[in-house]
Amino acid sequence: MFCLLQLTEGLKAEYAAHQLQGPTGIWWNQHREALPDSTVVDWNLFREAFKGHFIPPRVIEMKHTEFMQLTQGNKTLKEYLHAFNHLSRYAPEFVSTKSKKIASFKRGLGPKLLKTMGRTKCATFNEFVSDALTQENYNNVYATTKTRKRAFEARAGASQSKALVAGRP
Repeated sequence: MFCLLQLTEGLKAEYAAHQLQGPTGIWWNQHREALPDSTVVDWNLFREAFKGHFIPPRVIEMKHTEFMQLTQGNKTLKEYLHAFNHLSRYAPEFVSTKSKKIASFKRGLGPKLLKTMGRTKCATFNEFVSDALTQENYNNVYATTKTRKRAFEARAGASQSKALVAGRP
């Protein structure tokens, strides 16, 4: 909305403050009244006050650590991507460029995807994720085919054993 409305730094703060409702609106009114009358509330002051009150530094540290320890594990790639995007805002230094974002995402991939995607040179993060989603799909199709083949071979082997036993005098 800021870009759409082409708001200045001061108007960004006014617009954001106007959106606050309930407890956050009450907090902002009390916070604003406590500031000296001559204080110019720009976007940076508003954002820092809001973050300082609603997102304690310890929470940010915990989320930063959670981001650094994030791995795909048993999650699908989409689930991993969602967690990555959610937590990356707490570690902006690791996602500030396309290459850093790709490297951070790649670091947490599961072994199967990392094996095939580890050396991929994609120009953008979205391209990398798209390629990884395609590869995950290929891996799933292969695993399903392999499982079906094993089940078929097991049934066929059991049928042959029964036939051999039935054929004995």
